[in-house]
Amino acid sequence: MTSANVIEYNIIKDDKIVGHFRKHLLCRLPDYSDLLQYTPLGEHSIQAWGYDEEEELWEDNPVNLEMYLRKMIPMNKQIREFFIR
Repeated sequence: MTSANVIEYNIIKDDKIVGHFRKHLLCRLPDYSDLLQYTPLGEHSIQAWGYDEEEELWEDNPVNLEMYLRKMIPMNKQIREFFIR
């Protein structure tokens, strides 16, 4: 197993890291619905980062957490139910 199979996420609010989420691409859990705890979602950002196959650090730009999770509605039942209620 290489670290290239893991995506790390920083959860950011008011320019401060307030949480962390880690997703191994070959595992079902933890589920992205775990990110629903960061409410209000629209006031948080999520920033993905990790290491590639050569162990080089990569980092995405932060995106709004609510918009990030809304893109998962079609494929994640818990996230879909959260936004429908």
